[in-house]
Amino acid sequence: MTTENTAPVEHFVDASRQTGAIWGLHCKDGWVICDSAIYEGTDVMPFWSTREAAEIHCVDEWSEFAPVAIPLEEFVDDWLVDLANDAVMLGPDWGDDLSGEEIEPRELAEKFVLQ
Repeated sequence: MTTENTAPVEHFVDASRQTGAIWGLHCKDGWVICDSAIYEGTDVMPFWSTREAAEIHCVDEWSEFAPVAIPLEEFVDDWLVDLANDAVMLGPDWGDDLSGEEIEPRELAEKFVLQ
């Protein structure tokens, strides 16, 4: 399930392929996870295609977090499988206001494999 505009996801896939990494926010207590704005009772884990895009969010309640690179192959082969099993949605390249598309892990995995 995704929103109708897939351009941000396509950009996320292309940019991540170029760098070979996905960026998440991590601290001693774990990874950033948000409540879905679309699906009630669902968690969303935001990821970014660049360190700079992730780092923008390390302020206020997330000031203790830091961007951490996840190798693309590990993200696709391991992370997306685990997140799908846990029914966690993904927020690829969310903007400054922490909004954007929410996509299922399996759907994102298909985009990495098929494009």
